[in-house]
Amino acid sequence: MKYCYCSLLIALSISESFAFRLQGVAVKGKLTCGGKPWKNAKVKLFDIDTNPGDPDDLLDEKYTDKDGEFRLDGTTREMTPIDPVLYIYHDCEDSIKPCQKKITLLIPKKFIHFGTATQWMDIGELNLEMTFPDQDRSCYH
Repeated sequence: MKYCYCSLLIALSISESFAFRLQGVAVKGKLTCGGKPWKNAKVKLFDIDTNPGDPDDLLDEKYTDKDGEFRLDGTTREMTPIDPVLYIYHDCEDSIKPCQKKITLLIPKKFIHFGTATQWMDIGELNLEMTFPDQDRSCYH
């Protein structure tokens, strides 16, 4: 009888692990401020999890290069489709205010890949002098 329960638990564990699909997203772009490339802006790619007790998953993070460009590509395992978000942290046109501006950009579902990026979401050239609808401030990132 014990053998039967162990086999059942192993079978359930294996089937549950396959239910978590590998999913990811790839995003690229260029950040500018005052018409000049904005280097060293922190960019982070997350999967936002809405279930209580399930923290958001960091997919990838980097800093923009000397040309203001970045490329992020990351994956996670989830049972349901991921909700990818790009966060951009910067001080463009911010004088001496504490913390950094935080821009939140939702990534369309059509850019979700299943292990290898086949299509990159290109945000193009983004002027950080603008005020964005979901702009906030962040001291911890």
